[in-house]
Amino acid sequence: MKESFSAAAVLCCIMFLAGCAPKTAVPVLDYETLNAQALEEYLQPVHPGIRGQVPFWNQFATKYIYAPAFDFDDVENAAGYTYTAEAGGQFFIFGNESPRADLGEIWTEIPAGPVELSVQAYDGDGEPLGEPQTKSFEKDNPFCGPYDPAPIGYREAAVRTAKALHDSPIGQSWAKPGKPDTTYFYNCYACKIWSGIAQTECFLAREVPEYHDAALQIARNACDGLIAFSQPEGAPLAFFPPTYYYGDDWEAKSSVLRFNKGKTMFLEATYAANALLDLYDLVGEKKYLDHAVGIAKTYQRLQAGDGSWPVKVIWETAEPVNEARCLPADILMVANRLKVKYGVEGFEQMVEKGEKWMWDNTISEFKFDGQFEDVPIEDKVPYQNLTHCTAGDCMEYLMTKPEPDKHDLKACWEIARWAEDQFTRWHSGIEKDADALSATDSVFSSPFVFEQYAWKNPVDASIAKVANNWMHLYNKTGDKLCLAKAKALVDTLIKIQDPETGTMPTIPNSDTRYSPDDIWANCVYYSIGTLMRMSKIYED
Repeated sequence: MKESFSAAAVLCCIMFLAGCAPKTAVPVLDYETLNAQALEEYLQPVHPGIRGQVPFWNQFATKYIYAPAFDFDDVENAAGYTYTAEAGGQFFIFGNESPRADLGEIWTEIPAGPVELSVQAYDGDGEPLGEPQTKSFEKDNPFCGPYDPAPIGYREAAVRTAKALHDSPIGQSWAKPGKPDTTYFYNCYACKIWSGIAQTECFLAREVPEYHDAALQIARNACDGLIAFSQPEGAPLAFFPPTYYYGDDWEAKSSVLRFNKGKTMFLEATYAANALLDLYDLVGEKKYLDHAVGIAKTYQRLQAGDGSWPVKVIWETAEPVNEARCLPADILMVANRLKVKYGVEGFEQMVEKGEKWMWDNTISEFKFDGQFEDVPIEDKVPYQNLTHCTAGDCMEYLMTKPEPDKHDLKACWEIARWAEDQFTRWHSGIEKDADALSATDSVFSSPFVFEQYAWKNPVDASIAKVANNWMHLYNKTGDKLCLAKAKALVDTLIKIQDPETGTMPTIPNSDTRYSPDDIWANCVYYSIGTLMRMSKIYED
């Protein structure tokens, strides 16, 4: 676990892209108008399939906020179809000539909760043909603001989060140079966690003068660790740190480490590249820039002819373990960062090919399948374990391109709506999830986002990820409903913080949510970036 996206993407983009937005007055949100706008927009299905042209992505989906459409079969000799949705003891009916019509015609009438849908074919005389086709799903609650506001400011919350990580065993696990302190188990995920620690400490060193020296030392130690454990120049994965670090008896404790012995996630070196660049920004030592460039050059060398890269490879040889291809957005963002901020040329063709592959194989077909280092992909078919994480990475790339176009913006609207539809809970419609941010001693009545179909728990970085989707669109379009949705989610991040220490829990409904043993440093860093992005809207 947690989160396939690179946490670095948000803050690096904030520092040299989002910050370019013009200053405006603090926006005022008229919730009566915005709630009505939301209800109207929910009548439009998200990226509906067209048989033979556009794949239906929702065969494994179980809940919807936007009116869905399903891939029901045509029935021979049918003159039309009757749709009957049973929900809350009531029946909602309409007719259509197609078995794949969306439910927009009756969507506002259906109450939140379980829905049993049947589609019955009829002949020209009105006689039923065969048995009805059926689908069970949940109609989820719509956005309905305002939600409880955050108790403190966004920048203050971001700084408190960074301080808490620094002062905890997580940050202190890199207080000394050399190998990581193995008392913090998630240090076993080298690229992701060491980079998240380093970037959080870089943020703290920039923002809080009294932490500067200590934070910078931890950042340096973590980045030096990434370099020390990387493959050398000329090796198959030159400059790549490993995904998995095997310290002490970790392998015996973790089935993930045992299963992935000798393997590495191809995409995850992007975490290290961004961490090294963040440190370079602070200290100006060329070895950090050079190593990041080396990572990018390895990506360039190993790009397939069709523009793609594998998901997972053998560590010693760089040979793919299977045919699965990774979502390349983070690789493309590293290349763009090197060019835009540091003037490093030579990756333009790699980016062009990678973006084309991403459009043709991911965005156009909505194949946003999970690619997590602790969830096997070998036993999954397309669309079985969808996640907003890969979708959000695509959106982050498109929205932070040097020159995004109307085609990019249209895709981003679809992605943001889809991530809300499938993974966001504004108010739960199912009793067992009604207090989904609950633990044994407290309840949070706040909207949240879960991570993937295979992990339907709230995650701080998932909340942040979807909030970033909406902030991107607000910054591009000025649509205040986008801002209202983003604000509700970012306020949740602050409300789930430990009020005493400022610790940002990775899984806020866990009984151990504030324990260092249950916190992913990369998720913490991503949440910090999201808080800072909202700070730019409301506080700068």
